[in-house]
Amino acid sequence: MRFALLNGQRVEATPGALGYCPGCNAAMLARCGTKKVWHWAHKGRHHCDHWWENETEWHRDWKNRFFTDWQEVPARDETGELHIADIKTPYDLVIEFQHSAIKSDEVRKRTDFYGQVIWIIDGTRRPTDLTQYERMLSENYPERFDGVDIYTVYCE
Repeated sequence: MRFALLNGQRVEATPGALGYCPGCNAAMLARCGTKKVWHWAHKGRHHCDHWWENETEWHRDWKNRFFTDWQEVPARDETGELHIADIKTPYDLVIEFQHSAIKSDEVRKRTDFYGQVIWIIDGTRRPTDLTQYERMLSENYPERFDGVDIYTVYCE
């Protein structure tokens, strides 16, 4: 996670800092090494969001294009399970960034939960990524892609 709570404020990880998870209020440790992007981690490898995935620099760079107040917005489903949107605007539009492989049923679960979702997908990590994502989206959401081209956009 990029943010933890410290004295009631959302703060980024800094070496040696301790904070609390904005979703579950568990203690968090700042991870500030040299190999991964600086982040907060729950103590004991606990994750309060079952959709949590490791965050890469690619992922963080995309999130940083938006207001910090829109980043990592927690919400609970009807069972009380916590989910943290990458970006959630004040208009309830969610933007999810996907840099690694994801199963189609997982995309459907997240999309159904959030409602209005824009997926920003990195289809360039492996040679087969783009075709796999295109197939997954068109098979699972034919009503959204019937007669619509899926555009490939390369961003730096």
